[in-house]
Amino acid sequence: MLCRTSQTGKPTGLIALGCATALLGTVWLQADAQSVPPASPGWAAVEQGAKQFVMDTYKLEAPLVTIQPMDSRIKINLCEQDIVFDQPYGNKQSVRARCAQPVWQHFVMVQVKTGLGAQLATVTQTNAVSRQVWVSTQSIKRGTSVQPGMFKTAEITVPAHETRFVSDERELVNTELLRDLPANTPVKMQDLKPAALVRRGQQVTVAVGGEGKGFLITVKAEAQQDGLLGEQIRLKNPDSGRSLTAVVTGVNMARGL
Repeated sequence: MLCRTSQTGKPTGLIALGCATALLGTVWLQADAQSVPPASPGWAAVEQGAKQFVMDTYKLEAPLVTIQPMDSRIKINLCEQDIVFDQPYGNKQSVRARCAQPVWQHFVMVQVKTGLGAQLATVTQTNAVSRQVWVSTQSIKRGTSVQPGMFKTAEITVPAHETRFVSDERELVNTELLRDLPANTPVKMQDLKPAALVRRGQQVTVAVGGEGKGFLITVKAEAQQDGLLGEQIRLKNPDSGRSLTAVVTGVNMARGL
């Protein structure tokens, strides 16, 4: 019995109230338990398979991929054959799971970490070190010449053997990007190449003379070819038509030989 009477055989008002409360509590607990649907037996296979599909397709590490839970009211039966996964409509935020026996298909939503957050998520604590590197402050297109303000320093955790990140600001000077770089992405040495400081057809200021020669003059000349820092290029004086050779010293600047 849930409730006992007093020794006189008559329950007091307090005991009766407690008994009623206990009975109602039992009913509510049973109702709540019945309102929670049981987990679908096939969900685990769908979740694991969809995650592996995304990892294999986009070459991602497991910490970067999360499969969003489905509505618990949707029942997924166990598949008696291998589940087939694909993305038929080009939507990278969802994956279709199909079963041939019994026949069913379901779409699951995918969340993928990117940028600096992805870099931090892929690193395990084993054999990892903290490094000060340069990361993009904005999205930068391939071919863009690096300018002040495009990058900032940030401390991130990376594998100890990883040494390709740019850590010295001087390595960014006079360079341009070889690939599109999303915002908050660490830049690596292979993402950069020397930028042409002089372009063919541009007007270049050429310094002639210098130390030891007792004079220094500057002339304007037209570049006949592109030139990187320190490269020799051919130029032509537009007034006299004479050709000259100079070494690139800066943006549209050179030193005559």
